[in-house]
Amino acid sequence: MTDLLNSVLGVKDLRWGDEGVSFGFALGWPAWAWVGIAAACFAVALASYWRLEGNRIARITLGCARALLLLLLALLIAGPQLIRPQERVEQDWVVFLVDRSASMNVADAGLTPDAPRTRDQHLTQTFADSASMLGRIAGERNALFLGFDGQVFDLSTTQASPGAPLRVETGTAQGQRTMIGAALEQTLRRMAAKPLAGLVLLSDGRSADLPGRALIRQFEARGVPVFAVPLGSSRPLPDLAVTRTESPAVAFVGDVIPVNVEVESLGALVGAAGQSARVELLDELTGRVLDERRVDINPVSDAGEQASASVTLLSTPERAGEVRWVVRVTPDGPDLSEDNNRRTVLVSVSERPLRVVYFDGYPRWEYRFIKNLLARERFMRTSTLLLASDRRYVQDGNEILASIPRTQEEWNAFDVIILGDMRPGLFSTEQLAQIRRVVGERGAGLLWIGGPGPTPGAWRNTPLADLLPFALPGGQQADTGPADSIDAWLDPVVMSPGPAAQRYGVLMLSGDPQSPWPEAMTDPALGWPMLRWAQRINPLLVKPTAEVLAYATSVGAATPERAPLVLTMRYGAGRVVYVGTDETWRYRYGRGEVLPERFWIPVVRLLARESLGRVGAGAALTLSPQRSVVGQQVGIELRLIDQNLADRRPRTIDVVVTPEIQTNAPSDQSEAVRITLAGSDASEAQTGSMPTFRASWIPAQPGQFILRAVDPSLAGLEVSARAEVSLPDDELRIPQSDHESLAQLAAATNGAVIPPAELGTLPDLLPNRELRIVGTPDIETLWDKPAVLVLLLLMLTFEWVGRRVIKLS
Repeated sequence: MTDLLNSVLGVKDLRWGDEGVSFGFALGWPAWAWVGIAAACFAVALASYWRLEGNRIARITLGCARALLLLLLALLIAGPQLIRPQERVEQDWVVFLVDRSASMNVADAGLTPDAPRTRDQHLTQTFADSASMLGRIAGERNALFLGFDGQVFDLSTTQASPGAPLRVETGTAQGQRTMIGAALEQTLRRMAAKPLAGLVLLSDGRSADLPGRALIRQFEARGVPVFAVPLGSSRPLPDLAVTRTESPAVAFVGDVIPVNVEVESLGALVGAAGQSARVELLDELTGRVLDERRVDINPVSDAGEQASASVTLLSTPERAGEVRWVVRVTPDGPDLSEDNNRRTVLVSVSERPLRVVYFDGYPRWEYRFIKNLLARERFMRTSTLLLASDRRYVQDGNEILASIPRTQEEWNAFDVIILGDMRPGLFSTEQLAQIRRVVGERGAGLLWIGGPGPTPGAWRNTPLADLLPFALPGGQQADTGPADSIDAWLDPVVMSPGPAAQRYGVLMLSGDPQSPWPEAMTDPALGWPMLRWAQRINPLLVKPTAEVLAYATSVGAATPERAPLVLTMRYGAGRVVYVGTDETWRYRYGRGEVLPERFWIPVVRLLARESLGRVGAGAALTLSPQRSVVGQQVGIELRLIDQNLADRRPRTIDVVVTPEIQTNAPSDQSEAVRITLAGSDASEAQTGSMPTFRASWIPAQPGQFILRAVDPSLAGLEVSARAEVSLPDDELRIPQSDHESLAQLAAATNGAVIPPAELGTLPDLLPNRELRIVGTPDIETLWDKPAVLVLLLLMLTFEWVGRRVIKLS
């Protein structure tokens, strides 16, 4: 029937019976209007035939025909047409935002304490258990899966057919930071023009940034709820980590090498119980424990307090070459992550002999003991000289000098220079300047041994005055006479180690690393521990960069007093140690020469280490600081040590920065960076200083980097330095989960917290945000069809013929 009607009307674009096609009028008159129109048509038509003569039935028939004709005209005026509405439904979106940072590898989501499970494994299991639900959502709605760490990226999914279980490919969790706030903001921008039913956040909650109030208002304005799925343990677990290790980069065979370790309880909460752990130093090759200590980390009582402890591990390398040690912390209780419990320590060990030169002004007892100690050392080549006022000298030791060094090259041959109680006038001004340069630029060590004579007061106005670890009070001091600017103790004193002694691996007179200072050394009743003469160094005069290795405590006074006695400080590339007594020879009465040897030899070895890395090298590359964070400026300094290189004096030297360990990072992040170091000015060259080249570098990525000089002038030389760069907001700095933040975010956006095991209930919680979009409908008019005109003519003809038949016209 519809096909016949379509054929009669001759419709083209729209056809009766097609899906969505309906009949309507251009003028949408209501039903009561059509009733009135129909009644009026019949009333007018019948009234026009009511008073005419003729057969009554014929008149009624013609009146009805006229009424139908009038009604047809009314229908044509109303605009009959076929209509097909243009309407489409846009499905809403559900976004799954999945945490892919490195904290997802923390194993605190275990089913049992004996079977730990990482947060990432927890996530994988949650997706696997909810695969059917995810497939259903993907079939009924638009589902978008995004991963995030410091930025947002797409995750791939696989689905056999629409409505089938959906599998999410999450990849490896290796992001260096979590930025939940930035991830939410990027997601909202990406979904700006789409109906968003909800955002599902699967994370441990720990983030370097938190969603701000402006971002929360965006969620509220769009009516988008956040459904948080917390991963990991809801109860923050303790996590001990090795956060810092510090050790000499180079050392000699037989050195006692200190490895300073900082252990921190990451993410420790206020009021949480303290922790204890065992810290070990292991040989990486054999696994042998070289040293171990126990540390106790006190509870945190203040929100700004850091729960940490420092310990020094000691070991003595027995062979030359690169030594690889491992620092390992083993907590007594549960530990959140084992990945941060270890750190590798690299030390380059040399077996070449140390070269030491010792100058003193008279043969005091301290001089005799130190001279003999140095001469007996297997790996030391020692020259000892007693200088007279007429610049003659008496020489001893196992290496004889032809003369007192007069040139920079001759001074550069020594690792350690010892200056006893002597007048600076025994050296020329140029020789003193050369000593200053060999310490500050080449890294040699300078050991001062004070006495009742000129040292240190007579050195005030000399080039070496800056190399004293304390300021000299008073005015001008003559080159002769006693050093009355530094007072001496009126009573005997006993020595005790300062906090820096163990950190540098010195003053361990007991031989036991666990208790390095013998108790007998502080017992004046024994007699021999007392030092009858010592300088009383005012603590207020100690320079800010100096550290106290040992203190002197008065004996016999009503109130014991304490003051620094042995100090050390860095000076340029080298190190200085000042000993304010010449009475350590008295320790022989306690245990023979064991105690003096344990006092002096480690100090000399400490001073020699800095020069070890520079001897035989044509240039030295240093960084300041060596450990930095992303975005922090690092100073680069290269000094030409070889005179042949210095004579060339190039204007610039290039250094290339490359990652020590190549990663899977994009190539634009791992490419080498070339930095040009500018040379020192002419005034520095005229002073005879080593040519110095400087520049700065701002690291953009975290990791271990090697800076290597690649200039043609340094061809054949391995001039390099290592840099360690970390993020200021390192992902594993606080590895504990933060479910409370997720709950607050969900509440602020009218969302909900969904436990991972209940993720299948998500479809019941999602609102329906699909959009119905109505466009301009398709219309085909019917009043202008030929069939309608024919029908109108037929009806007119019918009435005209009828009137002729009954003779009304």
